[in-house]
Amino acid sequence: MTNDLTTQTVALPAIRAGKFREFVARNDLASFFVLAFLFSWYPWIIALVRGTASGPNPLGPLIAALIVTGLADGRSGMRTLLGRMVRARIGFSSYAIIFGLPILLCGAAMAIMAVFGQPIALPTAAAARELPERFIFILLFIGLGEEPGWRGFALPRLQKTHSPLVASLILAPIWALWHLPLMGNEFPVAIIPAFLISLLGGTLIQTWLFNRSKGSVFAQMLFHATVNTVGAGLLFPLMKGSALVSFWYVYALLWLA
Repeated sequence: MTNDLTTQTVALPAIRAGKFREFVARNDLASFFVLAFLFSWYPWIIALVRGTASGPNPLGPLIAALIVTGLADGRSGMRTLLGRMVRARIGFSSYAIIFGLPILLCGAAMAIMAVFGQPIALPTAAAARELPERFIFILLFIGLGEEPGWRGFALPRLQKTHSPLVASLILAPIWALWHLPLMGNEFPVAIIPAFLISLLGGTLIQTWLFNRSKGSVFAQMLFHATVNTVGAGLLFPLMKGSALVSFWYVYALLWLA
């Protein structure tokens, strides 16, 4: 009798763990999104309770992707995800897009502003020298923190049942909502619509880049880091007031062009 009770006691946690894994596997996308927001928003929620301000934890999507992949897909799933994160053999043309497109769009936005009588000062040499350090920081903190989740985990699953366009249109508003802690502080109210437009355009481009680079998350990390480095790190600080708002809308619409 004692042995039977011991066996049952040991078996119950194993059964519960198995059922939990099955639940996560059946609801892998929902589980990922819930955990991504939970791990990302907790600093913001704590700050709100204390009456202060805080942005999201950019590592939240990465942590959520690793947890759900491990529970739902096991070692094979982890190998696939980690393999995507280091897939660097994507061809010269993909690298040209990764580094060239953000620069091209920012340059086009600056040119349009100048045509309409709002020229933007060029970055200083000191600001340019800081770019490599800024790029590496963004790559290892924001690119690594976000892209294995949004593009490494969520996008492939969405594309199993949806076209790339529909998958992007599903992912874009979720990604936009994730940025809620930044609204009103890092992104002033006047800029929020433009920021959301740029996120939609960015999502569409990143889906296309993901597919043409054979599912490389490394490519997404580099692209995200380049966009943030050139825009937020170099150009946006050069503008204030109405000039910054105007630039944001021109820049955002170019992402959809």
